Amino acid sequence: MLEIMVVLVIAGLLMGMALERGPMKSDALTFATARSRVLDSLYEAQMLSETTGETVMLEVNTPTSQIVTVHDHVPQVRRISGPARILLPKPGGGFSPRGDYRFTADGGVSGPALVVTLGKHLCLIRVSPVTGRIEADEG
Repeated sequence: MLEIMVVLVIAGLLMGMALERGPMKSDALTFATARSRVLDSLYEAQMLSETTGETVMLEVNTPTSQIVTVHDHVPQVRRISGPARILLPKPGGGFSPRGDYRFTADGGVSGPALVVTLGKHLCLIRVSPVTGRIEADEG
């Protein structure tokens, strides 16, 4: 009986310490969520253009961490919340505050490369104007 009480007291102390610290999120999980939201936005815009037969525009705004999809003059805003950052590297160096992507009904896509980053995690996302593929390379 004494042993059970000791185990319960220790378990209670451990739970108290865990609750005091609150839930902890890993950088890997937060990064994966942000990367998925960016890729989902690109894939959804591509699918929308192919299924409707119309051009769909997607704008990435890095200062506000927003991705805006525009179809039929109706914007749909998706925000990438949390500490993960979206960067749009310029070919000559530096970063652009805004990047525009154009998805056409024939599967074509044009737009700059973008980077999703958090701590040591990094993902380079590129679109191929020739094949229409959206490629994600983790580094």
